[in-house]
Amino acid sequence: MVQQPHAGKRDYEIAFEGIEFPSSLSAIIRSARDKGGIDREVHEMIVRLPDRQYDSLEDLSAEIRGLYRADGVPEDALPV
Repeated sequence: MVQQPHAGKRDYEIAFEGIEFPSSLSAIIRSARDKGGIDREVHEMIVRLPDRQYDSLEDLSAEIRGLYRADGVPEDALPV
């Protein structure tokens, strides 16, 4: 069975709002946590990211899309 994400595009926009790039994974996690109230799925996906520097929002989004794809989520259901 294919997992369907419950987080949406807006959930990711809220979590990533205000992040300055380039940014380390720890800074991204800290920024999302400091906002409070972010979607649980968004938080779970962020902490699964490889520990590296992300050069742009597109770089970060591409990595998250890769995680969803690895989980079997179809392209048309990706929230980012």
